[in-house]
Amino acid sequence: MSIQIENLTPEQVEMCDIMWSFESAEEYVEWYELLDDEDKRQADVLQRMIILESMEEMLAEVNNNYRQARNYLKKFRL
Repeated sequence: MSIQIENLTPEQVEMCDIMWSFESAEEYVEWYELLDDEDKRQADVLQRMIILESMEEMLAEVNNNYRQARNYLKKFRL
């Protein structure tokens, strides 16, 4: 799955790169706790954007699979 978020500032891209680099939730939390309030808000927004984009990708895949299955089953309709 590939996630693409457009129109991010260079700072937001850098923060996303940092967020993606963590190998565990614990690492992310440790990093997050060190941020100032403004950066925490930015991390929260980016995290939500990533989650929403991931959900959109998954829903598109499910929808495509559903369409394919429905078309396949039409072949066997009496």
